[in-house]
Formats: sequence, structure tokens, C-alpha cells
Amino acid sequence: MRFDLRQLQAFVMLAESANYREAASRLFVTQPALTKQIQGLEQALGSTLFNRGRHGAELTAIGLQLLPQAKALVDHGKGFERHALALASGAAGRLNIGFGLSSFALAPSLVARFKQQAPDVLVHLRDTTSAIQQEHLLAGRLQLGFMRRPDAPQLREHRLLTDRLVLAVPTQVAGPDFDLERALIRDPLLQMVGHRCPGLSQQIARFLGANRLTGLIQEAEDIQTLVALVAAGIGNAILPRSVGFIAGKEVTLYPLSGPWSEWEISLVWNPEFADPIRDRFLAMVRETHPEPA
Repeated sequence: MRFDLRQLQAFVMLAESANYREAASRLFVTQPALTKQIQGLEQALGSTLFNRGRHGAELTAIGLQLLPQAKALVDHGKGFERHALALASGAAGRLNIGFGLSSFALAPSLVARFKQQAPDVLVHLRDTTSAIQQEHLLAGRLQLGFMRRPDAPQLREHRLLTDRLVLAVPTQVAGPDFDLERALIRDPLLQMVGHRCPGLSQQIARFLGANRLTGLIQEAEDIQTLVALVAAGIGNAILPRSVGFIAGKEVTLYPLSGPWSEWEISLVWNPEFADPIRDRFLAMVRETHPEPA
């Protein structure tokens, strides 16, 4: 038994119009072509679907029973076609994006803008390190990543912003007379566990080494815990400037300068994987956020 969607469409259209000329016109085919499609379907099914008489085409008893299923199959086929076209144009589907603290505000805002343009795209944001993002981009498990500039040559990037290190101190000790250099040298300094955020930990270690600073006294598992420890007055912490989005009024941030004090954040993708949804998101970002000079 072999038949196709066009034959089912012809069957449904003829059943609804009960007239070969009208059905052929609505299908944009000739009457002989429509007749051939109906005959081919009847042959494939081994049943007569229409009685042709003075009053046009009338469904047989078998035709009446098959019509509801035929309509459902035609509707399903049309839905499949619409979905396939939407996927091909980047108007529907799924978009997996990685991001980190440096893009804590930017990534969600760009996703919100994209959702206005493509409401049928399901976007999944994953908070993870640049190292893991690069690994997943190479494997095709992520489509885009807001991350440090990649070192894998097959990846491409669109540069977005520069983040920098800051010294987070309890607001109670901050003020116009605060001595940043003295605080870096003498005050207790808190550190995040290295394996939780290797890129940031390496950045801080290089900054400390370049400035000959020591004095790490306590480690924390995440940024939020470090901020809470600083707010409680236990010590200071070197963190990204973007931590300002989660730091409360109990913490004051002082920008740091010098070697290893800043780094660039890019939107990164793997061009080896064809992806119209990703490309549509990239086009939006390029338009709204051109690369800095």
C-alpha cells in the first residue's frame, strides 16, 4: 500500500467540495490530474472512495469512514511542514547558551530581546565556566557561549565587553579615605576555590603574582559566599567588576588596574555545526552590540 500526502489532500478537498472542477481549482491542478490522484489512492487502498454522478462526487461508505483520519493526516502533514520551515528559518526550535558572571546581565537581556523576535524558540541558559563552555561548543552540546576569548582555533567569536578585577570590601570600612594599595597589602584576602571557576582563579593568581601580593586566608565554594563573607567583615575579595549585579549595599567595589586586571568577554560559537537559530541570534547581537573598536 503506497500513497502520499498529495493524494490525501486531493481526497479531502474533493470530499469537502463534492465537485471535481472546484476541488481541482482549489488544489491548483487540472481535473485529469485530480482524477489520477484519486484513482491512484483508491488503487492503493483497494477501495472505491467516491461515486461520481449527476450531483458530483459523493463519498462511499468507506470514504465516509476514512475521511476523518485523512483530514487528521493532512493537518499533521501541514503542521510538519510549518515546523520544518520554522526550524530552517530560525523561527522555532531550541537554543542552548552558556554564560558566566561577566555576562550576568548582558546574556539574559539579549535573550529577552531575541524572544521578542522569535517567541517560538525555546532558549536554555546555562551558568557555567568558560572552560566548560568551550568544551561543550566543540562537542556541539552548546550552540553559543558568553565566555572568555576561546583558545580553540575552530571556534569563532564576536567580542562584546571588557570585564576587570575589583577589590570588594565591607562598606563599613570604605569611604573617601580608603587606601586601596594598603588594603591589598595588609588586609585579609578571601579566595574562591580554584576548580569552581578556573579562568577567574587563574586571572586573580596572575594579578596577585604580578603585584607580589599574598595573604589568602579563606576559600569559598562560590561567588555568592565570598560576597557574603566580605559583607560580614571577614575580609576583602578580588572579584570581577560584574559582581556588582549581585553585591548588596553592604559591599563596596574598588576597580583594580595593572597587569592581568582585565579580560575580554565574547559571544562564541562553532561554525562546524550548521544552525539557523544560532545564526539568527548572532545577527541580532551583531546589530545591537557591534564589536568594540
